Amino acid sequence: MATEVSESETESLSNDVLYDALSQTRRRYALHYLKQRGEPVSVQELAEQVAAWENEKEIEELTSQERKRVYIAFYQSHLQTMDDNGLVEYDDDDGTVTLSESMRDIDLYLEVVPEESVPWSLYYAGLAVANAAILLLAWLEIRPFTMLPDLAWGAVVLVTFGVSAFVQFYYSRQMHIGDDGPPPELAE
Repeated sequence: MATEVSESETESLSNDVLYDALSQTRRRYALHYLKQRGEPVSVQELAEQVAAWENEKEIEELTSQERKRVYIAFYQSHLQTMDDNGLVEYDDDDGTVTLSESMRDIDLYLEVVPEESVPWSLYYAGLAVANAAILLLAWLEIRPFTMLPDLAWGAVVLVTFGVSAFVQFYYSRQMHIGDDGPPPELAE
């Protein structure tokens, strides 16, 4: 049965608890679905959707074994653990699960970086170094950097960071847990 989460417990929803939940695919998928729905869902409905995402199938295509495997894992372990940690409110009697109040207030961003890609933090570090080099060469009046005034080089720096920030904003909108569609790692 769900327990009341006090204000101090809400504030203490630690990064460790969140990282532990997000490190496990089933729990991450469950939180994603619960954030999407924003209302109580049955354990069966939750298990079916998570099984569908795990098996990359539509719910109607799932076998009874695929549904059962996820349902049992939720029933025996995941839901009670997430309830104990204040992530969800699990009502064993009714067979329903609701996202906890503390989780509703948390915006979970999951940056999924394919192997051939560069994380945004590294990209911005490289962009800063490249722009610093350009500004230094322009300031030292080394050709061909004397062809444009210093103000133009400052505009180049501003534009490169502005365009990069816009592109990151666009892609990051697809990486929040609870947004429409499948979980971020399946959206690619």
